[in-house]
Amino acid sequence: MSARTAVVMGGGIAGLSAALLLARQGFTVTVLERDAAPPEELADIWDWNRPGAPQMRQLHTFLGLFRRDLLTHLPDVYEDLLANGVEDIAVGTPSGSGGGDPDLAVLASRRPTVEWALHRALLKEPDVQLRYGTSVRRAEVSGGRVRGVQVRGGLVETDVLIDAAGRRSPLRDDFTVLEQEVECGVVYNTRFFRLRDGAARPALQRGITTMVAGIGFGAGLFYHDNRTFAIGLGRLPDDDALKALRDTDAFDRVTRLFPEFAPWLAEEVSEPLTEVVPMAGLRNTLRSLAPQAPAGYFVLGDALCTTDPAFGRGASVAMHQAVQLTQAFAQAPDEAPGLAGQVTEEVLRWVRPLFEDSVQADIGRTKLWEAALTGVDLPLGPGSPAANAFTLMEAGEHDPVLWETAQRCANLLAPLETLDTPETRERLRLLRSSGWRPAVPTGPSHAEVAGAAAGTLQLQAR
Repeated sequence: MSARTAVVMGGGIAGLSAALLLARQGFTVTVLERDAAPPEELADIWDWNRPGAPQMRQLHTFLGLFRRDLLTHLPDVYEDLLANGVEDIAVGTPSGSGGGDPDLAVLASRRPTVEWALHRALLKEPDVQLRYGTSVRRAEVSGGRVRGVQVRGGLVETDVLIDAAGRRSPLRDDFTVLEQEVECGVVYNTRFFRLRDGAARPALQRGITTMVAGIGFGAGLFYHDNRTFAIGLGRLPDDDALKALRDTDAFDRVTRLFPEFAPWLAEEVSEPLTEVVPMAGLRNTLRSLAPQAPAGYFVLGDALCTTDPAFGRGASVAMHQAVQLTQAFAQAPDEAPGLAGQVTEEVLRWVRPLFEDSVQADIGRTKLWEAALTGVDLPLGPGSPAANAFTLMEAGEHDPVLWETAQRCANLLAPLETLDTPETRERLRLLRSSGWRPAVPTGPSHAEVAGAAAGTLQLQAR
């Protein structure tokens, strides 16, 4: 089953990463992407129209795993990103001063910047053809094996077909089955800004973020490349009082309620880059190969699994799946088409715990927010606080071991089970016995946020 050609459906992070890694293994690669190509100059990136990837206009995190995969497998892309305004920010200590594990660092970047850099690297590969504005209609299968895909203009033949066309892939119903689908229970509204020339960058709480735990809502500020940053506000889908957040004026009135954001939003410090962009209809989805999936068909990225963007895992998971796939090909280069089942199972073993964690976190958050809106007091559990990444990160500001444990899990550098061990439970117990408690939300109330969104509450930043 020797394979020397590959077609990659989708020009997002999963598809571009897989295409680049395969090309460097000696494959002749064709990338088929329905949207337009990125601009030649990064300065024009906001003019790039990507209707097939609406999440492009949302805040993103490129975790430690993403950074490590770039350094290990695509170091030229990593260097190109740094040369074009992306920042490498340590998260090894609460102060962000580095130290300890060198992998504990993240990349401050917008998603289109990363795709632009991957695209630039692919342009240098002699055996890669990039076909933008091209949609796949169907796959051609013969003898239980992929032979190619039909596009306008005819058949594109291939030995290997990589489906990285997202959760609405045209081949989804043909070759995959839905294992589980759970609504995230949240709507996000995001607006991007840029620091003005000469303005100092205000402090960030943790890594590239400043998060605000609200009662019935959430808010976060994420720093990106080239002195850009984004603020996102999350609400329940049925929270009519906060639906106005999609309006720019309402969004701006609400963000002024948060003292954590005030240094960033001062008129002399920053200027807005975009209007507010909503993101709704979010679902945690997990798919697997259907029994009738042909040899040579591989599925990656959102076509296989989607999770709540709140964890910032999507881009890092997509890149790592591409790495997993191409590592399997490297070990058996003459058997690539026959590895589809094996590779998919390996990817699913890694990604399924992340999916389940996202589902449980969404369920817990929805219960808390709904209780806050209805005035219901949820009973608190006895004993030490739960050993999850958020609690350990907060506790880690007083215990460096807990900080590193939380950061390694949050950055996908360690499995989730390392969060809840006898050592972490004992450290939490000792910290609690010293008087420490997880912080309670100190920001504006839901009523204040709703009032600001409606324009009936006139408050300066608290």
